[in-house]
Amino acid sequence: MGIDGFLKQVVEIKSRELARAVFGIPLKTMRREAEEAVPKASFLKAMKKSRPDDIGIIAEIKKASPSKGNIRPDLDPALFAGYYTKAGARAISVLTESEFFKGSLKDLEIVCNATDLPVLRKDFIIDAYQIYEAKRAGASSVLLITTLLSRDQLKDYILLARELGMEPLVEITSEKEFEIAYYCDAKVVDINNRNLQTLKTDLTVSKRIAAILPDDIIPVEASGISSFKDIENGMSFRIFNFLVGESIVKAKDTIAFIKELRNVE
Repeated sequence: MGIDGFLKQVVEIKSRELARAVFGIPLKTMRREAEEAVPKASFLKAMKKSRPDDIGIIAEIKKASPSKGNIRPDLDPALFAGYYTKAGARAISVLTESEFFKGSLKDLEIVCNATDLPVLRKDFIIDAYQIYEAKRAGASSVLLITTLLSRDQLKDYILLARELGMEPLVEITSEKEFEIAYYCDAKVVDINNRNLQTLKTDLTVSKRIAAILPDDIIPVEASGISSFKDIENGMSFRIFNFLVGESIVKAKDTIAFIKELRNVE
């Protein structure tokens, strides 16, 4: 994988957390409960709806971040899920990583029970067990980060997510990573403007990668989006879905801000 810096640290922490989780609920039990969980709203169908006059916002439940520290540590997941639903968000992303983002699987379960929108588990997935956890909690999608996974892992995890009734969101940060994601049959790709090794943001990343995407790929732009101007910039290169976290949770009027991003009243 060749990971370094922040990502290396995260993977070490995740590996320890995973060992504890499997000790608490064995894989066989987790798999069975995931397979028995009732399928939720389709993430893929939701992403396909978006167009220039119907912008898709994936609104995020984000309490903290490694680059900014605490953002809104007291955020009520159920309350904000209600705001996001009322504001017309296309889907909801829930950060479940605890060390740096202060999220949890409990947050994911709460949001899944509070909305009919598709819900994405956003975390650093390094094992199939975490995909079962997501489905068991009620998620419609799970983030798979190309940088973190081998080609075989990515392909297997995409297939597993679909077998469980979820459509994964596959994160890419370069043209090379898109080639890998496309080879592995990704349908929805998250073009992250933030380099996860250095945590630096570059808004030109989405423009560069969007230019090479075939028509059968649905792009989502993430990181650095804080205004409708940023949305317009993404739409200029045919991106109509946007994952927005920090600027939404920091907004004084959450519903009004999401509507502003969607360019509706």
